[in-house]
Amino acid sequence: MANLIVTHTEALTLNGQEFGSTNTLSISGINNIDKRIVSVPQSEVTLVSFGTAVAAGTFKEGNVRYIRITNKDTANHLYLVLKNEYNNECCLKLDKGQTFIYNADLASGVIDTMLANQVALGFTEATGDTADSSDDVTNITATNKIIPGLRFTHDNANPVANSSVGAVTGGDSTDGYRATAHTLVTRHATTGAESVADIVDHATGSSDTNGTSTYTAGFGDLVEITAEASGGAISVEVFVAST
Repeated sequence: MANLIVTHTEALTLNGQEFGSTNTLSISGINNIDKRIVSVPQSEVTLVSFGTAVAAGTFKEGNVRYIRITNKDTANHLYLVLKNEYNNECCLKLDKGQTFIYNADLASGVIDTMLANQVALGFTEATGDTADSSDDVTNITATNKIIPGLRFTHDNANPVANSSVGAVTGGDSTDGYRATAHTLVTRHATTGAESVADIVDHATGSSDTNGTSTYTAGFGDLVEITAEASGGAISVEVFVAST
């Protein structure tokens, strides 16, 4: 077991004035390192995968502490695609010589660290019904795409603390998620396991018809990072540290 020391240095002198800086992070408890060079073609290939258990090419999601991907090419850029457990994806351009660092949680790895949506991650819906001791929000006439992982609060109902959207009803392959109903769940901070999260009875009552639900940025587990070269075959250095 050892500490991984990550040092990020910027060196810049402009008009005789120094603007550089150095920041250092020490990550403790590192037991496993994977460092390799991958030749990435002009088609999408998997660089690294994450799951609940170690397997060939797959890291245990809760143990990952540091991910670095460096484009070693001198001419071409790289497309990086990050995918979470809900099949949400985002794409990043990594230009020649540049490095991308994915910041894992220092206690729970890549669990609950990534979410993407086709619309803003924060919005309100002034429709939808809630009921005491139910884990469902129903009769939604959504104007936004409600996806699993979004955090949920309500102006009248009292959901369990840190509730988020679970299974979604509604939407199709062309429309994405345009929910008519969804469940509520909470997630274990370390394992990422989901549990049903009921609306909780309280003094003023939790049942509500067409109350205002607020959805804010939540997270899903990172499950995969893929890459594709913009030209030729690009040498990519992948470095993953885990406990």
